[in-house]
Amino acid sequence: MTQFDIRDPAFSDLFPDGAGLQEIATGFGFTEGPIWHPHDKWLMFSDIQESKQYIWREGAGHSIFRQPSNQANGNFFDRDGQVLTCEHAASQVTIHDHSGKRVRPIATHYEGRALNSPNDVICDSLGRIWFTDPAYGRTRADLGIIRDQELAFQGVYRLDPDGSLHLVARDFDQPNGLCLSQDETRLFINDSPRGHIRVFDVAADGALSGGEIWANVVGDGPWVPDGMKTTTQDHILCNGPSGVHVFTADAQCLGVILMPQKSTNFCFGGADMTSLFITASASVYRIETRMTGLAMF
Repeated sequence: MTQFDIRDPAFSDLFPDGAGLQEIATGFGFTEGPIWHPHDKWLMFSDIQESKQYIWREGAGHSIFRQPSNQANGNFFDRDGQVLTCEHAASQVTIHDHSGKRVRPIATHYEGRALNSPNDVICDSLGRIWFTDPAYGRTRADLGIIRDQELAFQGVYRLDPDGSLHLVARDFDQPNGLCLSQDETRLFINDSPRGHIRVFDVAADGALSGGEIWANVVGDGPWVPDGMKTTTQDHILCNGPSGVHVFTADAQCLGVILMPQKSTNFCFGGADMTSLFITASASVYRIETRMTGLAMF
């Protein structure tokens, strides 16, 4: 039975009776970046440490999608259902054209300097791609290649459909997970070392304003904010100390799904988008919920 850190009675209403973690795949180095294909019904995730990307299907298990992956981390889908991937070792964001048969870089440099190590990526309904660019892939041998940074900051970027790259925030220590509100008027970005989530207002042209601290991600355990997602009920989920933290739209933490391994990221999937797939160190888990995730395309 899964253990929960219940901080508000409403948290229990978010899960069916007897809900528990199911380990669906294991034996990896460091899993990250899960995404669910809403039509073909498969889960993709990265193993950063082993430089592989996998596809998992119900009843068939997992198989390699791409190897080597340049120590891929976060994944998402563009509006056409093509996979977007952040690559730590290559310091770039790529798109998998033709069902993964061709991998093409779409963001590599800012003002002539190589990106740090793109970490997490999302795409909005207008086809604009947003991604974080911390330094982890340059400072940790298990997550990338040790090398100096060319940029003097760790930023957040917007890549427009015309190919232009815009720096939208640079005052983070290490920006990590990000997600948009359901109506795409607010962008949530967490800062792992600082242990909090910030919120920005998104203008029609993609410009950001605000950036105040929206919530502190607190609890027992050494883990820090990482992946984030939004639900159709306007919950914000964020990895943090001990597991997956569930917030209301007004930043109240209802509780935490306690994980047996360090949880890194997650996504909703399954037939009705209520299954939560969680990447956690060497394994991938699933738990049934009463929350409904947003399809990525």
